Amino acid sequence: MNNGLYSSTTALLLNQKRLDAVSNNIANINTTGYKKDVVISQSFPEVLLSKINDGLSGNRTTPFKGVEVTQNGDVYSLSINSGYFKIETPEGISHNREMNFVVDDDGYLRTYFKDNNGKIKTQGENYVLGQNGRIRVEDSNIEITQDGRVVSNGQVMDNLVSFPLPNVIGTTSGGVRLDRVATNFIQGDLRQTGNQLDFALKGDGFFKVHTPQGDMYTRDGSFTLNENGELITTEGYFVLGQYGSIVAEGDDFTINEKGQIINNGEAIDSLDIVTLDNIEDLRKQGNNLYKLEEGVEPQESEFNGQVIRGYLEGSNVDTIKEMVKMITLMRNYESNQKIIRSHDEMLGKAINEIAKI
Repeated sequence: MNNGLYSSTTALLLNQKRLDAVSNNIANINTTGYKKDVVISQSFPEVLLSKINDGLSGNRTTPFKGVEVTQNGDVYSLSINSGYFKIETPEGISHNREMNFVVDDDGYLRTYFKDNNGKIKTQGENYVLGQNGRIRVEDSNIEITQDGRVVSNGQVMDNLVSFPLPNVIGTTSGGVRLDRVATNFIQGDLRQTGNQLDFALKGDGFFKVHTPQGDMYTRDGSFTLNENGELITTEGYFVLGQYGSIVAEGDDFTINEKGQIINNGEAIDSLDIVTLDNIEDLRKQGNNLYKLEEGVEPQESEFNGQVIRGYLEGSNVDTIKEMVKMITLMRNYESNQKIIRSHDEMLGKAINEIAKI
C-alpha cells in the first residue's frame, strides 16, 4: 500500500516538472532561435524485496537458464530469468533482469543515451557492476558468456550475474524521479526578414559572443551595429570573429555562406561559428545564450553548415504537440491525485477500522 503511495507521489512531482517545461516551451514559441526543453525521467533503483523472518531453508530460486545476449553495434543487451544484474546509480544499487550498456572511452561498462544525431554518449550515466565492483576492460570488443562472465582479450574480468539469498522474492521501486532537463537542438524553421544584419545558421553550429561572464554560444542571429561599427547582439554583447570583435566599416559589406566578412571585395574576417561535439553539456543562461557546464571543456569542431543572410531561425517548438502534451500531463496529474486520495482513505480504514477487529 505504501509503495503505491510513493509511486503516485513521485509521479505527481515529476508531472509538475514536465508541466513547467511545457509551459516554458509554449511561452517561447515566437522567440528567435529558442530550443525546447525536454524533461528526462528515471526510475528509482530497483531494490530487493525479501520475506521477513524467513528461515532460508531450501532453495527457492528459479533455475538459472543463462544470459541472453544481443549485440547491435557497440550496444550490448542482456536479459536473464533468475538472479540480477547490478547497476550503480547516484541513489544506490539497482537490481535488474534486463540491461543495455556500452563500453565507454575509459573501458568501463556503462549505460548510455543518444544525442540528437543518434550518437551514443555515456557522460553522467550509470556504471555496470560485477561481483567485484565496476568492470573495466582493455578492449571494447568483449564477450559475455552464458553464465554472465565478461571476457576481454581472452581474460575473464568479472561476472555480471549475482544471486541473492533464497528469501528474496523480487524487487520493488520507489517510483520515478527527475533525471535532468535536456535541450532539444533540432533545427527550427527559417523565416525571411529582409534585414541585412539578420543571420540564420543552417545545420549544427553556434555563433560565439563575448559577455561579461565569458564567451558563450547562441543560435539567435538578430544582430545590429553599435556606434563604433561593431557587430553586437540585441543585448549589446560582441559577436566574435576569428580575430575578436567584428568591425564592419561602413554599410558596404557582405557575409557569405561560410561566414566570411567581405568588405570592398576583400575578406577581412569571418564569424566565429563552431559545432560542439559535447552539445549535451550546454546549459541555458537566458537571452538565448548557452554556456558549457562548470568544469567541462568545449569540444569544438569546424562548422559545415551555411550562414544565410536576411533570415532568422524560429523556435523549434511545435505548438500543437506541446498543447496535446500539456493536456495529457494535466490528466495524468489529476489521476495521480485521485490515486493518492484513495491510498489515504485505505490507510485511514486500516488504522481506524481494521485495527478494532
